[in-house]
Formats: sequence, C-alpha cells, structure tokens
Amino acid sequence: MVNAVRADLYRLFHTKGFYITQFLLILFVVISVSAEATGNVGVNTLEEPTDMQSHLQVHDWDSYQTFIAFSSMASFLIYFCLPLLVMIAGYDFVHKSYKNQLTSGVSRLQYFGSKYLIFIVVTALQFLFYYTFAFLTAAVKNGIGTAPKDFWMNALQTIGIQFIAFQAIFIIGLCILVITFSNVSSVIIIIVIPLIINVLSAFFNIGWLKYFDFQYGINFAWIRDLPDFSWLTFLGFSLGVIIVMNYIAYQAFRHKSL
Repeated sequence: MVNAVRADLYRLFHTKGFYITQFLLILFVVISVSAEATGNVGVNTLEEPTDMQSHLQVHDWDSYQTFIAFSSMASFLIYFCLPLLVMIAGYDFVHKSYKNQLTSGVSRLQYFGSKYLIFIVVTALQFLFYYTFAFLTAAVKNGIGTAPKDFWMNALQTIGIQFIAFQAIFIIGLCILVITFSNVSSVIIIIVIPLIINVLSAFFNIGWLKYFDFQYGINFAWIRDLPDFSWLTFLGFSLGVIIVMNYIAYQAFRHKSL
C-alpha cells in the first residue's frame, strides 16, 4: 500500500492539472481578499440570515476577521477539489488502469485505501492553502489585527467540522465513480446532491434532513449556536455517511471484474 501511495503521489505531483488547480485556488483567495468580498454556495431561508450572518460580517478585513469571513466561503473548495478527485481516482477507474496494479500483487483493499487516503491528504492541503493564503493576504493588505477570544480553538473546530462534512459529500461522488466508472456522473452527483438537500432543507420543515445538509454545515461551521441545530448530531450524520458510503464503494470495487 505504501508503494501504491508513493506511485499515485508521484503521478499527481507531476500532473500539470494539479498545479493549475492550486494556482486557481490561490488566485481566488487573493482576489476575494483584495476585493473584500464574500459569498457562498447554497440556499438560505428567509428567517436565518440576518442574525447568523452578523456573526460572519467583516469590517476591518484584518487577518483574523478575514479568516472568519472565509469560513463562510469554504463550500467553494468543493469545486476546486472536483478536478483533484478526477486526477486521483477518476482517471484510473474510467480507463481501468487499476488492473495493472491489481495484477502486480496489490490487493483491492490496498488499492482502494491508498486512493482514498491520498484524496484525504490532498484535500486537507486545500483547506490549509485556502485559510493560510487568506490569512497572509489580509495581513499584507490590512495587517494581522487582534485575535478574538478563543480564536484558534474556534478555528480548529470550524476546519474540523468543514473537513468532515466535505468528505461526506465527496465519498458519495467516489461511490458513484466506483459503481459507474464515470467521471461525469460523479461530478454531477457531488454538485447536485448537496444543492438539492440544501434547497429541500431550506424550504421544507423536515427535522432530520438538515443534518444531511453538509453544504450548510460547511458555510456556517464557525457559528456554534445555530437555532435548532446540534453540531454533534451533524458530525454523527456526516461520519455515518462516510462509513456507509466507503463500505458500499469498496464492496462495489471488490466485486468488479478485471
């Protein structure tokens, strides 16, 4: 498995698309900070924005305030990581080049595990780049500023919540990729499913559905006192989806013929 991980990382780091994606992510962050503009992907109900968005409003745009503002934009990372999923796993599954490694002695569990591990590591780097460049760009433009109370603890909790919700979204796409061997189907599912759940959760009073609204969780992860919302329950649902979909994806791959 170690050799499989090394080989995949070597190929990824020698792919132009990887560096283009990193450049576009950094450019997006720098432009957003320079323009002092924020936004997010998704739908909000009419009752919630005023009170909740006030927690995320930025006036000074120093490093710490920019970090908080950018926590509400983290759902954009979904779109920057779509090409990474294709580069890490999509190419091999679509072109069935995984057969080369399986016939050379790598087990299906090792192969599947290495792909998912690499995706977790690479997407963690995207979060690191996203927040680091936002913090540094704001420091250059407007200064570092003064850290709010418990800032770093809240920052770690926010990134943790966002990262787990992020993985819950992408494991669904990975499962579809393994079942269909189609990058297009996988990408569509990753984009459409969170938006559909977001819309249903926003306009219909279905109590449990909000805990599957991973995009909403990503957008508002900084706020600890969301009305009628339990972050522990949300994390439980997210981890449950990750475990179940991982199992389904692996079983589908295990029964694929060479």
